[in-house]
Amino acid sequence: MDRPPVPGILIEGHEYSGKTTLARGVADALRHRGLTVRAAHGTLTRDPFVRSLLDEALAVFAGAEHHGFRHPATWRRFNSLRSAQLMLDTELFRQREPAPGEVLVQDRYWLPQYAFNQYFTPAEGYLGETWIASRVPRFTVQVHLTCDTATRRRRAAARDGDGAKHPLNAFLRRHLDELAGLDRFTTGLVQDSPHWLVLRSDRLSPEELIDAVLRRFDAHTTLRSAQPVAAGADRWSTG
Repeated sequence: MDRPPVPGILIEGHEYSGKTTLARGVADALRHRGLTVRAAHGTLTRDPFVRSLLDEALAVFAGAEHHGFRHPATWRRFNSLRSAQLMLDTELFRQREPAPGEVLVQDRYWLPQYAFNQYFTPAEGYLGETWIASRVPRFTVQVHLTCDTATRRRRAAARDGDGAKHPLNAFLRRHLDELAGLDRFTTGLVQDSPHWLVLRSDRLSPEELIDAVLRRFDAHTTLRSAQPVAAGADRWSTG
């Protein structure tokens, strides 16, 4: 039998798509309803080894200032580390029982990394579809945010100083034109899946984005008693 979806909202997207702004807005709106909300960023768990693996993966790009967007050795090193971190994080999370009544708002989890793997190092087979179908928890609502390059440039320019949160962010900031192709690739992975809501943050206001997510959350929460979709029913029906 499928596990029921994680009670919560997963927000995915590439750099400057507006993930963190949306995650904060959704979490605030849910708290305003009186719900208990746990907000997490990047990892599902707070395990120190999971965090150290993530930090080591991000540090790969610290010396990549002059590397091209598709630099094979850089992406192979990063993708192997980040994939290992996601596998461990996922297994630890699956062992954890959610607190009664808690809603998890997760700002980024696995989808961008799967896209990195398929786009840059497909021959390596990191985080294959079997892993997605059998191990990745599905959330009540899963959102992929996308936007155009002009919007990404405006958001990047609005950052103080160099604006980089970490070395990978700095690397992608230098390659925003190429990032557009990766974003189209990622959007194509989920745009036809009933388990994903694809939203454009360059066409909707922050309030409209929050409303769209909460309407989907309310609809799916109402239908929780309906029969769940069987594992493997479509490419992205993770349980």
